[in-house]
Amino acid sequence: MQQNIILTIQDHFKHLPGSEQKVADYILNNTSEVINLSAQELAKKSGSSPAAIIRFCRSIEVSGFTDLKLLLSANLGSVDTQMYTEVENGEATSAIKEKLQHRLVHVLERTNEHLEDKTVDLAVEQLEKTEIIFVYGLGASSLVAQDIYQKFTRLGLNVFFTMDHHLFASAIGTNRFKGIFIGISSSGTNQETNALAELALEKEMPVIGLTANATSPLAHKSSIILLTPAGEEAPLRSAATVSLTAQLYVVDVLFFAYAAKNYDKTLEKIQHSKGAVEIVKKEGSIIYCVGGN
Repeated sequence: MQQNIILTIQDHFKHLPGSEQKVADYILNNTSEVINLSAQELAKKSGSSPAAIIRFCRSIEVSGFTDLKLLLSANLGSVDTQMYTEVENGEATSAIKEKLQHRLVHVLERTNEHLEDKTVDLAVEQLEKTEIIFVYGLGASSLVAQDIYQKFTRLGLNVFFTMDHHLFASAIGTNRFKGIFIGISSSGTNQETNALAELALEKEMPVIGLTANATSPLAHKSSIILLTPAGEEAPLRSAATVSLTAQLYVVDVLFFAYAAKNYDKTLEKIQHSKGAVEIVKKEGSIIYCVGGN
C-alpha cells in the first residue's frame, strides 16, 4: 500500500533533531509547494541545509528527496491535508471519523512494516513450548494483556494476568512450571513492567516484549521483540488510541499465527470453549426463570 507520508512525518517529528524538525515543519505547513521545490530551495525556505534534508529523508525511512516528493504528491491527490491534523474544538463528527480512519489505516500499515514475520514465528514457538504464560501491561497496555489472556485461555493455554504487580511478582516467584513472560509497554520504559521482566529473567523465563521502542529497557530484556510503530503525542492523546490499536493488531497476528500452526487443535478448543459458555448461559437462564439468586 502507498505510505501516508504526512502521518509518517508527524509520527517521527518529536524524535527528529532541530535541523530536521525545521524541514518537517515546513513540509507539513507547505505541502503542495514543496512538491515543486528542489532540495536546495527547500533548505533555504526551511532555514536548514541540503544535508539536513538528506538526513531527514533517512530518518523518516524514505530513500531520497525525489521519493519524498512523489509520496507527498500521492497524498495530496487522495485527501485534504487538513484531515491529518489533531481533532479541533467543536469539530464535526464526520470530520472526526475521517481523521481517525486515516490515522488507524496508517498505523496498521506501519505496524505491518515494523512487525517481522520471523519474530512472530519465534513467539509462536515459545507459546507452543511453554506451560504457563505470564502477561502484564499497565494502563492502556493492560487492555492488550487482557486480550492475550482472553484469546489464549480459550485455546486451553494457561495464562496468568493481574494488574496487581505485587501479586504478579509473587506468582512469578513461586512458579514451578516452564513459563514465558510477555511484557507490554509502548514506550518500553514502564517501571513495573520492566521490574517484572527482570524477575522473569531471574527465573530463567524467556521474555517477549511488545513495544514501540526497540532501544528501550524492555526491548533490551526481551529475547523476542514484537515491534509496533511509535505514534505522535497529541493534546487529546490520539497517539494512545492508535498505539493501542497497533498493539491489539499484533496480538491478533500472533493469535492467528498460532492458530494456523495448530489448526485442528485450535478449532477443537474453540468449540469446547463455546460449548462451555452455552452451558453456563442455559444454567443461568434456568436459575433466573425460577427466581433464584
